[in-house]
Amino acid sequence: MPLKILIIGAGICGPAMATLLRRSDPAHSVTIVERHPEIRHNGLQIDLRAWGIPIMKRLGLLEKVRQMSVKEGGLAIVNGKGKIRAVLGVTDSGAGAQSFTSEYEVMRGDLVSLLYEASMKDADGPATGKGDGAPNPRDEDAPGIRYRFNVSVTGLAQDEKGVDATFTDGTTRRYDLVVGADGQWSKTRRMMFGEEIGGDMFKRLHVHVAYYTVKREPGDDELARLYHAGNGRSIFRRTGDRDFTQVIFMVRSESEELRQMIERQPVEKQKAAFEKLFRGAGWETDSRFLKGLKESTDFYADSLGQVKAPHAVKGRIALLGDAAHCASAVTGMGTTVSLIGAYMLAGELARHNGDVPTALQAFDANVKPYITEAQKLTLGVPRILTLQSRWAIALLRFVVWLVTSTKFDKLLVKFAGENKGGLQLPNYPELKLAPATEN
Repeated sequence: MPLKILIIGAGICGPAMATLLRRSDPAHSVTIVERHPEIRHNGLQIDLRAWGIPIMKRLGLLEKVRQMSVKEGGLAIVNGKGKIRAVLGVTDSGAGAQSFTSEYEVMRGDLVSLLYEASMKDADGPATGKGDGAPNPRDEDAPGIRYRFNVSVTGLAQDEKGVDATFTDGTTRRYDLVVGADGQWSKTRRMMFGEEIGGDMFKRLHVHVAYYTVKREPGDDELARLYHAGNGRSIFRRTGDRDFTQVIFMVRSESEELRQMIERQPVEKQKAAFEKLFRGAGWETDSRFLKGLKESTDFYADSLGQVKAPHAVKGRIALLGDAAHCASAVTGMGTTVSLIGAYMLAGELARHNGDVPTALQAFDANVKPYITEAQKLTLGVPRILTLQSRWAIALLRFVVWLVTSTKFDKLLVKFAGENKGGLQLPNYPELKLAPATEN
């Protein structure tokens, strides 16, 4: 049965969900609202792992992901002079557990654009569209997918038959289902469960991260670099085959003062905090990275954590991706969590033929094992990335050198298995997608 659906957020989850809904039933009426003026094409390197790979294959998009992937040769651990101490290689999908560098490394903006364009394709049904401000009510009731930019939701009120959504332009529209795909600080989650309870579902890892790009230099090659600066700080440098270099500052601290300087603060305040933290850290920090930090126009910083929502649904409202199940960047599973959630929610809606309450309850129960596995932190993470003492850093470099020089890491990867927890991708013939294989 065709549904009228509102999706809040046009990152990875939103367009993926819209594409899956359209494939399963072109008669659905889907509206996606995004508070920014357009699809955000920025963002640094993310990866596709585990169940995310066969999902993209079923969507017919995996080859395009492969073509746009960053060619990165692995991760080198370096000392304060930039000398390589050990190298962790790339693990292809199907060859075992993915290492730091996966087979499918892609720029976030490229993946968002790919999913957005896929959602806008006019395959078998009515036309899709995009626009700003309030749509014509008659158009919004029609089948298809439409985007509304520069708009956000200010209120949600639901009953047994639908949800009334109020927007920043003062309009109110009624939907059969509302899906919140608005990130780890999800306003939808807080409207569903209450400001305090919804906010407390974000469990901090006490790690703060800054991302930005600098100009590529001759020494920047396909190997990513990791430098432990001590005092809970580390620096990643990633270039691959691109004409720019990504810089990532990471610091672990339980300081409340530091959190308040970084978490959801203005960019200039965040920049000042990271500049103070990393001044004199060694390697290329003072000579290159801090200069680039001051000049950067794509700087982004935030706290890392995981969202532990007991339930991803309430009535006729559902949460997807980071809004419900943020795994955090240190797991490498954020993109996959977004895709598995969208895939299973769309699958349950198709399977239950538009019975929204029954479909949401099935989704909430069936997605949990996948989220539990995706959110598991590798032993020692994030502490191993943000070591405090010189002794601990020296020990880590020696151990990694020993493991990689004897190729014991290859053996561990081979037997670890790529599918988290041995879970296979669930099958939803009702989605009318291409047959899936696991790689």
